[in-house]
Amino acid sequence: MPAPAFPPYVAPVHARHGSYSPRYGWLLRTHLAVRDNPRVFASPRAALELHTGKSAAASMRFWSSAFKLTDEIRHGPGTASDVVPTMRGRWLLDEAGADPYLEAEGSLFLLHWWLLAPPCLVPAWFYTFCLSPFTRLDPDQLREGMLRAAAAAKWSRQPAAATLHRDIRCLIRMYTPGSAHEQPRVTPEDLADRPFSALRMMSTDLDGVVRLSNTAGHNAPPAVVAFACLEYASRSVSGPGSISLGRLLHDDAGPGRVLRLQPRSLRHALKSVATQDRRLSVTDTGDGTQVLAFDQPPLALAWDVLDESYGHVRQRLGVHPEQDAQEPRPQPARPVPDEQLPFDEPELQAGR
Repeated sequence: MPAPAFPPYVAPVHARHGSYSPRYGWLLRTHLAVRDNPRVFASPRAALELHTGKSAAASMRFWSSAFKLTDEIRHGPGTASDVVPTMRGRWLLDEAGADPYLEAEGSLFLLHWWLLAPPCLVPAWFYTFCLSPFTRLDPDQLREGMLRAAAAAKWSRQPAAATLHRDIRCLIRMYTPGSAHEQPRVTPEDLADRPFSALRMMSTDLDGVVRLSNTAGHNAPPAVVAFACLEYASRSVSGPGSISLGRLLHDDAGPGRVLRLQPRSLRHALKSVATQDRRLSVTDTGDGTQVLAFDQPPLALAWDVLDESYGHVRQRLGVHPEQDAQEPRPQPARPVPDEQLPFDEPELQAGR
């Protein structure tokens, strides 16, 4: 079997996080700073205004961009970029936004989905969640897999081993709560330093082995799961249509792999939303294939479902995140024909 390749929308960039994983409050502080001053990062006072160190300020800028909460507007060679909030950044983080303090667990799942959506600036994250066949996260195995995926994608430059090591270390730190001896207890300090550990995407056993969860998505709110499914469908379908639950579960960059969903959790979340919104439904095509059907453009419907679950933020703020600058629709990463993907077929190997 040929090695999986990074899709074109995964950028060949590494370690721009400066070895910092996102910390509690960073995204909101960045949002408030760039809302008031788009040139804040060009100022020698940037670290002071962001109440952090110089290297951490650069990391805050990177993470806000990677989560699609800010855009970089370049005015020409030799000039500083303006950093401005995106519509989804305003929708989430404005004072009257959906969840500026990220108090709802669903908001962290949503950010995790956005992080790996096109355009993706974190190849190590994409490989681990979307391309790696293993749940046991061995750093050497991950590094070799990423190098093969980069070669298969015909990247012009192979990342250095030390750079990939920094990416892998940052990735694991982001999703694991402290040391193995503290688990399963998660302290307030852990959640401040590593808020995404609350998703329980990864765990560390007493021997120090890090494992990727297959079931963390069970805790994702149905509206966030439905948003991810409809947004994923919009990458290949622009109007009314359908997508099989098998693809949603098993496609490399689909919600099943990114959100760590099992068939029952995926089906339950979609049916729960469908009972409240008749514009989508889970149906059987007659040949045993279950599909998510939608009678409106899936991206617009995705935002309708999500926005309603957060209390109609778009109407309150007058923002339309579904109109954020759109990249040309990417092809899903390595889709597999529906007939080759029974909905309940397990996908990941347990590792060695």
